[in-house]
Amino acid sequence: MLMAWIRRISLALFLALPFLLGGQTLDLVQAPNLSKCTGDSLRITMTIGAPGMAASNDFYVMLAPGMAGSFTQANSDTLDIVKWQSITPSPTGTIADTITAGVKYAWVIIPVTITTNNFYGLAVKGSSPIIWSDTIQMTVNVAPIVEIDSIVGGFENIFSGGPDWGMCNGDTIVLYASKGLDSYQWTNGGSAMPGATSDSLVVVASGAYGVTGSSGNCDVMSGDTLVNIFSPQTTITHIPSGMFTLNVLDKDSQIDSLAFCETESITLRGPNTLGMGTSIDYQWLRDSVDQFGQKLKVPINGATNRDFTTNVSGLFSLVTAWYPGGCPDTSYSVELFVDTVPDTFIENIAWAWQTAASLDICPGDSTLLRSNAISFSGDWTYQWEVLYPLTSTWQAIPGQDKEEIRVDTTVVAGTAQYRLVINSESCDFTTAPLQVNLIPLPTVAVAPKDSLALCLGDSVFVGATGNALSYQWTWATGAFTGISFYAKDPGTYVVEAIGPNNCSSFDTLKITQIVVTPNAGPDQIIMPGDVVQLGASGGLQYYWYADKPAYFSDPYNPNAQTRPTNDTTWYFVEVRSAFGCWGIDSMMVVQFDPSTLLPNISNVMNVITPNGDGFNDVFDMSNVVQADSCDLVILDRWGSRVYDEARYISGWDGRNAGGDPLPDGTYYYLLLCNGEPRYRGAITVIRN
Repeated sequence: MLMAWIRRISLALFLALPFLLGGQTLDLVQAPNLSKCTGDSLRITMTIGAPGMAASNDFYVMLAPGMAGSFTQANSDTLDIVKWQSITPSPTGTIADTITAGVKYAWVIIPVTITTNNFYGLAVKGSSPIIWSDTIQMTVNVAPIVEIDSIVGGFENIFSGGPDWGMCNGDTIVLYASKGLDSYQWTNGGSAMPGATSDSLVVVASGAYGVTGSSGNCDVMSGDTLVNIFSPQTTITHIPSGMFTLNVLDKDSQIDSLAFCETESITLRGPNTLGMGTSIDYQWLRDSVDQFGQKLKVPINGATNRDFTTNVSGLFSLVTAWYPGGCPDTSYSVELFVDTVPDTFIENIAWAWQTAASLDICPGDSTLLRSNAISFSGDWTYQWEVLYPLTSTWQAIPGQDKEEIRVDTTVVAGTAQYRLVINSESCDFTTAPLQVNLIPLPTVAVAPKDSLALCLGDSVFVGATGNALSYQWTWATGAFTGISFYAKDPGTYVVEAIGPNNCSSFDTLKITQIVVTPNAGPDQIIMPGDVVQLGASGGLQYYWYADKPAYFSDPYNPNAQTRPTNDTTWYFVEVRSAFGCWGIDSMMVVQFDPSTLLPNISNVMNVITPNGDGFNDVFDMSNVVQADSCDLVILDRWGSRVYDEARYISGWDGRNAGGDPLPDGTYYYLLLCNGEPRYRGAITVIRN
């Protein structure tokens, strides 16, 4: 901002005697040719000698006109120190650091109250202890007044809220600076404008314009003058209030295509003024064609207000002049379309399987409603509406925007009226309504309850309750027509209740069979005279009996003991479940003493050699079995069962039940056919 050359002033403050002695001297080094303008800042450099100043010390900068010899405290002005900075110790910028020894910077402002160029003296005074520096000499020049004092052209720009100056797009204005200065430099946004060095400037663009003026050694920058080009924007909006058929055809940032029905008119609206003191002139235009076929815009007589109302198709635009300034602008064009009214009705359409359509439907059924006419050009849109309940107001049905609608309980859950709103680009037409009646389903419930469990062979009396006209029962193995019957088969029973309009409801009954799984335990082979330990399971209550006379410790005990009186005895146990159902299982007890057996080789082999040579590798009793159903049991010499095979034919190769080879030796076998012992004997296994 200041063009004058600023020299550094060094102010040296030396303490000649220790502070404790109270003696101190200050010297000031004169900077050559020091010159400042009013309003400039001056940096003073001072050095405080050890041990520094007292904590209560203040420094005062004295300035007075005249040469050094005429400088006195009495005729001096005290300049405010506007900023401090310490050099030693590290700078912190606080005045508290100025009491310590070291180099310090202090800034002051040359008073703008000085009105005459002159020589001035400057000195620094400390208050604790009171000590003066010597005086330095400087020249102070009065800075000129530089400002933009007049503007030709344009207008006060109240459109922006200011303060700034405005001009219309394409216009120019001239700025004039203070007269009589040595030189000028115009700036825009703080940057110098090349060649702009006269006392006036022609402005053609928006910007923040200022001027720097020079007088003598002083350069002064004026404040900025804001200049903005005002470009009005003439937009057209429409007023939809009270219009029912208005359709915005072009939905971009500018509404330039509107359609409405021939039964209505539309109001177009221009822009409003931008605040107090502003105004706009309006002239509405309509596109036309001259005698040579050229398009032109023709002013509409009398259409000079902000609002323009019409019901005529065409292209319309608006010319405006904005004041202050009178800046002109022309809007984009708005095209208006006028549409005609369609006329149609809805009818009930029969489904392919129906002989006639019906407006009475059961829940879950449907009926078809359709417009009797459609647009061949495809420019109609549809919206179905419903009145449900019948005392309410009409509501649009979401997603139902085709010429037909399938009406069922997913649309409305009861009797309702339906109508179709048709839009032919802009005109809306509403058909007369049709009422679809929902016939309620009959009520039905199975009795005595929805699920039952039966013992094998039992039956139960079941029926249906409700308000149906008839009932039809079906299940996997049969069917029944009527209200009630006896059921015994397990499975799911479905009852169909048929009411008015053949509307049907359904309920189900599930009958399960209680399965009793009695278990009498495994068959046993015992020595003659042994006591048999029984063990039954599968229920809550038990009862034992046999096919031959036998002794029981307690026939009602599932773990009863018994002693058979015959070689082979079948034992039976009746088991009762928690639901009271009974089941029977059996087991066989065979008395067998291997030590009493004598080898019998007349009919069967008594030695096998399972060594894989193809001779006597397996035990063959096929002649004894004779195609009967027989079981083979193999015992070791201690009477322990090592192998058994149900429905034996032939082929035991000397292995145990797990498939491992048995040791060489003599084993005993028992052949049971149809539950009775048929043959017993000994078989020797020799492998080596």
